[in-house]
Amino acid sequence: MRWILTVIFTFLLGQSFAQEASETLIRLNRHYFEITPEDTINHVYNKLVSPLGNSARVERIFTLDQRLSRVVLTKHTRYQDLDRVTEQFDEYGHLQWRRVESLVIPKISIQYFFDDQVVGKVLSGNRYIFHITRNGENGAAPKPYNDFEPQFNGLRKEWYEFVAKNFRLSMKLYPEKPEDYWIAVLVSEHGLVEKIEWANPLEGNPKIAAEYVRVVKLWDNNFSPALDPYGHPVPKWLLIPFTVEAKVRYPIHVFDPEFIYH
Repeated sequence: MRWILTVIFTFLLGQSFAQEASETLIRLNRHYFEITPEDTINHVYNKLVSPLGNSARVERIFTLDQRLSRVVLTKHTRYQDLDRVTEQFDEYGHLQWRRVESLVIPKISIQYFFDDQVVGKVLSGNRYIFHITRNGENGAAPKPYNDFEPQFNGLRKEWYEFVAKNFRLSMKLYPEKPEDYWIAVLVSEHGLVEKIEWANPLEGNPKIAAEYVRVVKLWDNNFSPALDPYGHPVPKWLLIPFTVEAKVRYPIHVFDPEFIYH
């Protein structure tokens, strides 16, 4: 009997070591992007990546004092789509929001929580209409954007044209392969820009990122603040994604933040 228990214990111990060996620990900044091991100034989170098999994986993100901040599960659905489920927690471990999105088609569902109760919902099956429900409302209101997040004032077309008009970059700096840049803008509850910074410093050229930051600064305070589940304006970071590439007809691409996930 003792040797059977020894075999079982050894097997379980081996499984535990194998799982730990397959997990990867990654250092992140406050925007949940990876940073170098030497960057202690911007080190805010640690991400533990665990493969689950069949191309699925779970990412658990902790603060430096070991509090769980975010969990991201990427998995295949029964229809062979690739979905990502993200849950965000506050400093006390309470669920703040849950986002379910398809990585194949533009489709998202977001629930916002307070005291373990759903107090807001966002549903969208395309890039142009968001069905939004807030606490105390009977039905969903269709809007052209998700107002739980900060927004550009004016039409998106105006923003795209503004970037194309003002972006200045030497042809020597255009990369051969596409590079993604995320510019983070902290929009206050009054719609004012409080900070602008490059969010993903490991994934591009600092000179290109500086040009994107300059263009966003030129846009100035043309933003609307995020609204909480009760309709009150709150300060929040807006992450703006860009892609730049040399060997294409339009070397600068600007994307809708709602449907681009980092």
